[in-house]
Amino acid sequence: MGHKEKKDQFIIAYLTDLDKTEAIINNAICFAKMLDKGLILLHISDKEYTNTKTEEAEEKLKELASNIVEIPFCSYLAIEGKSKLILHKISELLSGVLLVTSSNSDKPQNKKQKLANYPKELFKNLYESRVAYFIVDQNQKEPLSFDKAILTINNMRESKEKVLWGSYFGRFSESEIIVYYHNYKDEFHRHQLHYNIKFLMKMFDNFKINYKLKLSSNPKTYVDYQAIDYAREIGAGLVICQTTKDKDWTNSIFGLKELKTIENNLDIPILFVNPRNDLFILCE
Repeated sequence: MGHKEKKDQFIIAYLTDLDKTEAIINNAICFAKMLDKGLILLHISDKEYTNTKTEEAEEKLKELASNIVEIPFCSYLAIEGKSKLILHKISELLSGVLLVTSSNSDKPQNKKQKLANYPKELFKNLYESRVAYFIVDQNQKEPLSFDKAILTINNMRESKEKVLWGSYFGRFSESEIIVYYHNYKDEFHRHQLHYNIKFLMKMFDNFKINYKLKLSSNPKTYVDYQAIDYAREIGAGLVICQTTKDKDWTNSIFGLKELKTIENNLDIPILFVNPRNDLFILCE
């Protein structure tokens, strides 16, 4: 698989609510600067969520794009269709490498109304996407701080792409990376965790990244939940998590863990890395 040129890759600012765009755009600009990518403002006129026509959305996006001068390339796209189908194809459709959006904790005013940025709807539309996605509180005023980032690590082999994302913060923004994990009683899982940490240390040492390992004393609670609390404790700017790869019937009953992560923690921005069949290299 050939690598795309930097000029052909984009950060996507997915604007579901055209009246509340500041938090998304500010953070998308931060990522575009950090990764040296272009920026595309995106709105999907999905009849399930909005009555806004593409022509109206296009005018608003054009106005927003005209005010962005911090990065060399910024464009916009208003498109009509099903959110889930379009977001699933963002990596091919717009050469997207990261999608930035916001979550809204306010429930719809009536049962028939649906909000595209309400956590359950947002995840329904994003969890099959092949790009990583970054979710912030739509009311966040200050741009993202890259000073400290928490990277959770577990026993899953898909952690390797998440480690790559962690390395980008260390390499391109000189972030301090806190590698947060807990141990396992099961010997096989412990070995898999050990191999993942070994892979991480080899990569991070090679890139001379400033990082430290943080072992949680709590082996029972889902590690991402713990990492959110730890982020608040140390003032970290974001947490890098992995989404569920093998979804089964239990997810429909108990819900996806990443959905629960975001529903209860809107104050901490989270970067979710979606598993891919290929190991996707964003930056050299």
